Amino acid sequence: MSPLPPRDGEPWYAAGLRFSCTACGRCCSGAPGYVWVTTAEIRRLAKAKGLTVDAFSERYVRRVGGRLSLKERATGDCVMLEDRKCSVHAVKPRQCVTYPFWSEIVERREDWEAEAEKCPGMDHGDVYTPAEIDALTAGVSAPMTEKQAARERGEGAAPAPDPEPSEAAWAAALAELEAIWADLDAEMPKYKFVCQASGDCCDFDAFGHRLYVTTIEAEWFFRHSPSRRMNANPAHCPAWGPDRLCKAREGRMLGCRTFYCGTNRNADPNEIYERYHRRIKDVHDRHGIPFRYADIVAWSAERRPA
Repeated sequence: MSPLPPRDGEPWYAAGLRFSCTACGRCCSGAPGYVWVTTAEIRRLAKAKGLTVDAFSERYVRRVGGRLSLKERATGDCVMLEDRKCSVHAVKPRQCVTYPFWSEIVERREDWEAEAEKCPGMDHGDVYTPAEIDALTAGVSAPMTEKQAARERGEGAAPAPDPEPSEAAWAAALAELEAIWADLDAEMPKYKFVCQASGDCCDFDAFGHRLYVTTIEAEWFFRHSPSRRMNANPAHCPAWGPDRLCKAREGRMLGCRTFYCGTNRNADPNEIYERYHRRIKDVHDRHGIPFRYADIVAWSAERRPA
């Protein structure tokens, strides 16, 4: 689930935006700032540097109020920048992965154009749809990482259609997904998140966010939800009932299972989402399930039309 500020009408980037990282290092230098990191990201960065977490933190991390940031040099350069290149590019923090799709850059066309004067990768390369841009500005890095991975694999712009998975492949993949849900259900209580069961988060337009799901999650949802829509509004989740409650609790997707309306002081739901999203992505690869990452509204238009 990607929380986004509500807006009126189409965004200025309704036709999409282009970006491909050239690894020029310009976004890693210049004016002083902060590169916010989570404890999970620090662990990955420390491993990439061949250091213990404590040694990495002492050398490269600073505390700013109640948050953690990478240090920077006197020049304003990120401390991870070496020879004008990011030394931890493969495991860089989510803040870096989602650049330049930060809200302060994409909110207005003139801000995007001003940033593009400094970044040679902007307005070139991969095309990002408005839905993908909204996910990135909400901190979900999957649209970026998946395009980069596809480029590294040398995939063309128009690949051949994927073969339809066999029922045996679906059964194996869904069994793995069920095990992932069990792991998530066992982990979440320790964070003491509170769900008020208001149903507000299922009213996507009013709440101002979207729910993006993978192929396997969508299949799980449609196999574990009512065969008919619970509402006639194509902009709503088809399992959202007239009493504003979910009628497919067993079929909930990762975004539903990791989203909470209130202040989350004990953990970062986005970090939890990213970690389990990677596991779900791997299930697609293992069982030959074509990977698609789309808004549940788009999935429902195909599988549960209003």
